[in-house]
Amino acid sequence: MNEFSGILSNAARERLGRTEIGEMISLSAKHGAISFGAGEPSPEMFPVEEMSEAIREALREPDVWGYYHDDYGDPSLREWIADRMFRDGLSPSWVSARSILITNGGGEAVNLASGALIDPGAVVLVESPTYTESLLTFRARGAVCVSVPSDDEGIVPEELERIVSYTPARFLYTIPNFQNPSGRTTSAERRVRILDVARRAGIAIVEDDPYHYLSYDGPAPESYLRLAGDDARVIHCSSFSKIVAPGLRVGWMTAPPELEDIFRSLRVSAGLGRPLAIQRGLRRYLDRVDFPGRIERLRSEYRGRRDMMTELCRRYLTPVGVRTNRPGGGFFIWAETPGAREGFSSRDFARRAVERGICVVPGTAFYPSGGGERAFRLSFAKSSGEAMEEGMRRLSRAFADEV
Repeated sequence: MNEFSGILSNAARERLGRTEIGEMISLSAKHGAISFGAGEPSPEMFPVEEMSEAIREALREPDVWGYYHDDYGDPSLREWIADRMFRDGLSPSWVSARSILITNGGGEAVNLASGALIDPGAVVLVESPTYTESLLTFRARGAVCVSVPSDDEGIVPEELERIVSYTPARFLYTIPNFQNPSGRTTSAERRVRILDVARRAGIAIVEDDPYHYLSYDGPAPESYLRLAGDDARVIHCSSFSKIVAPGLRVGWMTAPPELEDIFRSLRVSAGLGRPLAIQRGLRRYLDRVDFPGRIERLRSEYRGRRDMMTELCRRYLTPVGVRTNRPGGGFFIWAETPGAREGFSSRDFARRAVERGICVVPGTAFYPSGGGERAFRLSFAKSSGEAMEEGMRRLSRAFADEV
C-alpha cells in the first residue's frame, strides 16, 4: 500500500475537508430524518420527459461524439443565455455570446474566477454568513477569507469600506439575491454603494446569482453586472440547476474582455470542454419551452412552499423563542435562537436534532472564522405538505428539549 501522508499537497493536508452540509446530509440518511438541510430544487419540478427527448435528439448529431473544440461551450446555448440575460435586464450591452463560458454548474464558475484572481495568501471578502462550498473553493486556492458584516439588507457598505481601507483584497464574493444560507437580498440602494466601494478600492466582484429568477414578491434588484455597465469588474455566475435540473450540471459565467483568454486557458487546464450532448439537448429544450411560463410555475410552487414554512415557523418555532425571516425568493430561511440561551451550539444541536428525525444545517457551516453558533439554515424547496409540518413539529420539540 502506498503511503501518501508525506507527499500530500498543502491544500489536501491543511485546507480541505468535508463540509458540514455534507455531514448533515449523510447523518440525515443514516437516521431516516425529514430533511430541511439540502438546498436542492424539488424533483417534482424537473422537466424529465422533455429533457430526455431533447438529449436523445442531440445524441443523433455526429459531432457530439468526438472532441469539441470551442472551449467556451456550445455557441447556440451561449447565444441563448446572452440574449436572455440582456432581455431580462441582467447584463450591459458588452455581454455577448463571446463573453459567456459554459461551466459544470455554478460552482465551476466560482472556481474558475478563483483560479484567475487568487494567489496563496490573497484576501477574498465574503458575506457574513456565506455559502460554505465557495469557502472551500477559496481555501483550496490558498485564500484568506475575510467576513464582511451583513444584516437583513445584505452587506453593510460602511463595514465593507472600513475593511478595504486596511485590507488589500482581490475580490468581493456575494450572493446578492435570496442568499444561501440567509435568504437575504442586498437592497438596490446598497448595491450602488457597494459597487462604488469596489471601484474606489480597485477590487472585482464575483456575483453568484443562481436564484435570480426565483423571486416571489416582485423582481429582484438590478444585478451588479448591469449596474457596473462598461466598468467590467463584475464576474457574474449562474446556473440552470435551480430553474431546469441540477443533474444536468450546466452553469455559466460572464467573462470580462480582459479575462477571456485567461478563462479559456483555465478551462483547457481543467479538462477541455463540457459534455456537448447535454448542452445541445438543453438548447433544444429551451427553444421549445415557454421560458417565462416555466419560471412563473416555479415561482408559484416555491412561493407556496415558502409561505407554508414561514407559517409553520410562526406556529412552531416562535413559541420556543426561535426567530426566523421571510425571504423574498430562493430556497432558504435563516433561523436564530435568542441570545439569552447561554452555551447553545448550533453544530451540537443539529447533530442531536437529526437523531430525533429532523435535519437542519448549523449556522457555523457558513462562516470562515467563527460565527453562527446560534443560527441554522432551513430549506423549504424539497419539502411540502405533511412532511414539512411533521418536520417542524420535530424541530420544535428538539428546541423545547434544549431549554
